[in-house]
Amino acid sequence: MSLARVTHAEANLITLARCVVGSGPGSELTRLLLVSVAPPAKLGPTSTALLEETLARGVGFALLKEGGWTNEVDGRLWSHDLPPLTFTANTIRLLQWALKLPLAEPEVATLHFQGALTPSEEVFAALLLERARGTAAEATLMGQSELRSLPLVQLMHAAPMGRVGKLTVAPLTKAHLPFVRGLLDLLGDAWFSAELFKAQLAQPKVLGSVGRAQAAIAASFLDVIDQHSQRHLARFFIDAAAAWLSTRTGAADLVSLDPESPLRERGEARQQAGALWRVIQRLEQWDQLHRSTRFIDDGYDVAQALVKDWERLGPNGFAAAGRILGELEALT
Repeated sequence: MSLARVTHAEANLITLARCVVGSGPGSELTRLLLVSVAPPAKLGPTSTALLEETLARGVGFALLKEGGWTNEVDGRLWSHDLPPLTFTANTIRLLQWALKLPLAEPEVATLHFQGALTPSEEVFAALLLERARGTAAEATLMGQSELRSLPLVQLMHAAPMGRVGKLTVAPLTKAHLPFVRGLLDLLGDAWFSAELFKAQLAQPKVLGSVGRAQAAIAASFLDVIDQHSQRHLARFFIDAAAAWLSTRTGAADLVSLDPESPLRERGEARQQAGALWRVIQRLEQWDQLHRSTRFIDDGYDVAQALVKDWERLGPNGFAAAGRILGELEALT
């Protein structure tokens, strides 16, 4: 069997795509993002086929690995008919842009797409930002308006995007929800990391911007899943809150603002820092409705499955949300 032959530039682009979907080494991802690498002007038939295979298999596997494997309220991801994984030339544009520019630089050329991205491509973009988290390329990626306007990217990266600046909500559609289902574990990790991240923000305005972005994105998301009877997709908020409460107890672990900053700004920032815990309060209301669903009512089985699934947070966790919010509202 002969090996596929591609140019060096094409190999770099395919390697970056493999790193994004989790089948390439992290060291290569860092190199390709932080150092300017000449991208291919266009792809030949061999490299096109390799990229298509990388994207289809890689994103598909990521959806199974990052949440689709869990057997929760509605079964595993593959228990349902899934929409096709569709990629366009915008994925190539994203990869070419990322290769060409040293993303650690403070100012780089702006990323531009042509037309809307598909949900599959939004997953790929969200994975790219996730792989770049903690690197020198993170701020540049989080600041690109084309990426900041993608619903799935916003849902996963609301906090770091809020740190960069004001975020305008791009609501998810029903077409996005199967992809959310495949990302639940990763979303839980991202929102848990965001709570840890808040404790490092000493400037009230920055913390306030992060909290406002989280609150707006979460509220829009909850409205969508409620409308489409997909409340089980809120599981990642439960996961994030339960993980945080496993080692922390109150607002002192969540907020550490500069004591020399103005009192009014600190008060506003503390209020905004409670975004996740206000989400948990809304989920507590849903939990009470699920518990009150009678055996003869429509949706009883789903309601009971949700009650069981959310027990890992349980009454103590729901009560902790109210206590944390009370502490945040009381300036010390």
